[in-house]
Parts: sequence; structure tokens; C-alpha cells
Amino acid sequence: MRLATATTSVLTLLALLGGCAQELTVTGTPMITQVRRAPWSGDRTTGITLTSTHYRIYTTSNNHALLKYTPGFMEAAYQNYMKLTGLSVSGASKHMPIYLMANRNQWAILTKKIVGGRDGPHTSVEAGGYCYQGTCVFWDLGGLSTFSVASHEGLHQFFYHNLRDRLPMWLEEGLCVTAEGYEIRGQNVVFTPDRNVPRFSNLRNAIIQGYWIPLRRLLRMHSMDATGGYTEKAVGYYGQLWALAQFLRSRPQYRAGLERLLVDAQAGQLHLALNLPPKALDDLRRHGLAYNRVISEPLFRHYISGDLGGFERQYLVFAKHLAKLQ
Repeated sequence: MRLATATTSVLTLLALLGGCAQELTVTGTPMITQVRRAPWSGDRTTGITLTSTHYRIYTTSNNHALLKYTPGFMEAAYQNYMKLTGLSVSGASKHMPIYLMANRNQWAILTKKIVGGRDGPHTSVEAGGYCYQGTCVFWDLGGLSTFSVASHEGLHQFFYHNLRDRLPMWLEEGLCVTAEGYEIRGQNVVFTPDRNVPRFSNLRNAIIQGYWIPLRRLLRMHSMDATGGYTEKAVGYYGQLWALAQFLRSRPQYRAGLERLLVDAQAGQLHLALNLPPKALDDLRRHGLAYNRVISEPLFRHYISGDLGGFERQYLVFAKHLAKLQ
């Protein structure tokens, strides 16, 4: 799930990022792709379906640009997910479902149907969307923000459909916020994992305002621990995970461990790292938040580093550098 981000001086942040506004030398991936269109009629809902290679998008939006570019953007995002994670996906193509509603009211009505009529963290989202049991649900936010939400939630969806084991949240959310970064070049998209203006702001504010979350606590947190409306402290969690993902990807020894973790999760082998029988891990998964709190630190120690104190010192130095604070 993706929390709303604060309104920030974009020009100031671009200057701090140092290069985010410069012309990229790569051309990116086209956002025009082959699509099959068909009418869509649901309960008090009418719209169209847009079916591409990997996605079936149900939408009530009349935004011409959004309808034109969303399927191609998601196909480009799919390719980025494989590059970002190092995973390969074989077998028959799945048309993963996405609901893109014209406004939040339609989104809220649909959300209660999808989650069984219950109020909860999904229904309280104010600017974003969510992925629930492999289905993405968001609404037209206007401008480019819709694509940022789609790219974030789309990676949650990618993991749901392609991994046998659930990832710890420090890794899943860290990679999902990393997937948010992109730039549009004409009709092409360039994904920029190390340049993400809102998460840069979240990270910078967390450090400056003293909201830094110690590593051991951060590892055990679930995204739901950071919900409850927008606050600088809440979104600081996402900024820190963005920095953590960048740090892991920037160091060969940590990147290798991260990729091994992902491959083992895809194969359903995380129980071996945890020294648990497969059934015990399956049973633990049914307990929701407890699953993340139990597996997160042991998996970090097994795949990344057993020296949490030494790692955190390096990580904090990296985060300050990433936030242009040293």
C-alpha cells in the first residue's frame, strides 16, 4: 500500500537530487503497445477493458491520455520489475487485473466489494491505491501521479503472482518505492530507481527532523505500521526503505544476497534459510502481520548481514549522502 506524499517544491528537490532534471542519454521504453478493447459492465459500473500482454485493465476513466498510455506504461513497468529484481518469469502469460477508476468515490465503492465490505486500511487511502490478493485498485489522480501509484502497486502484484513465498516488508516495500521513480521522454518512459523526488523528500525530512527508525525496528515493521494518514513521521518509513533498497543494490555483496533471497522466495525455499519445515512457514503466513515480524530480521541476517550494528552505521552514512546532507 502506498501512502500519500507531501506537496513539495519540486524544483528545489530536483536541484538537490543533482541531475534528476538533466536530459537522459537513454531513450527509454515505448508507452504505446498493442491493446484489445472491449466494453466492461459491472454492478452499477460501465467502462472498458484494455488487455495487453500481461495486464487486463478495467477502467471507467474518460482521460484520453491515461487510456492511451497506461497499458504501455504497465508493460514497460513489467520489464523494469524483472530488471529491478533479477527474476525471470517463464510459462504462460497471465493477464493480471488492474482496476483504474475515474474518481475516488467509484474506487471506494469497488474497494468495499473487493475486500468484502469491510472498512480498513484499504478504504482509508487518500491518494494512491493498493494491491489486494494480486489485484491492483487505484483511481485517476490526475497528472503523472497515477503512474507512480501504478508502478508501486504493480510490483506488489508482480510479487504476488510470481513468488511462492512472501517477502519481508523491508524488501518488498523497499523495492516497490524504488519502482516509483520514472521520467517521461516523449512517448517513452525511463525508470529512475535512484531518483524519486517524493521519497527523497521523505528520507531527508526523516533525518533532519529526528524521525530516523533504528534498523532492527525498521526490519520488523509492516507497511500497516506506518499508516493512519499522512505525517512526516509515517512517510519517513517509506523514505528509509527507499534508501535501504538503494544501499543494498549499490554494494555487490549485499546485492548478491538480495538477489538470492528473491530467487529463493520465487522457488518457495525461504523455509530453509529460517530452518523451518515448509508447513510451519505456510502456517505462519496465515497469521498476517506476525509473519513479517517473525521472518524479517532472520532473513536479513541470513542473506544480507549478521552484523546489524555495523550495517546500520554504513546504511546511515549512505542515507545521509543520498539525502544530500553530507
